[in-house]
Amino acid sequence: MTDPVPRPAPQADRDSVPFWEGVEAGELRVQQCDACGRLRWPPREICGRCRSTASTWRALSGAGRIDSWIVAHQVFHPAFADSVPYTVLQVAVDEQPDIQMIGLYEGEGEPAFGMAVRAVFVRGSNGAMLVHWTPSPG
Repeated sequence: MTDPVPRPAPQADRDSVPFWEGVEAGELRVQQCDACGRLRWPPREICGRCRSTASTWRALSGAGRIDSWIVAHQVFHPAFADSVPYTVLQVAVDEQPDIQMIGLYEGEGEPAFGMAVRAVFVRGSNGAMLVHWTPSPG
């Protein structure tokens, strides 16, 4: 019998460390430009609207709406062989819908375009805290 293949863990880079610290603390964080107030995701050094390099990380509500999804039936990595099929969502966050975040669907039934969801934080088998999405009540 062979040992199971470990699941890969997200790797923070220079720009994304505050995001992953937020996920570990149970909140979604994005950059907000200090000059024009625009939220930006993914994190980067320069604001795409006004070119300022000044930004502050802020927590979001964790609420959003499904913009797209895919159901993976193919095993793309051997560590996920026991998980197929699984559903991956693209979620437009409520604070600024052009910010799209990705995560696994943790709901009963089928996802639907525009369905209200909220972020939930799940500790993966690799020890990393991950963002998943579940339908919002009501």
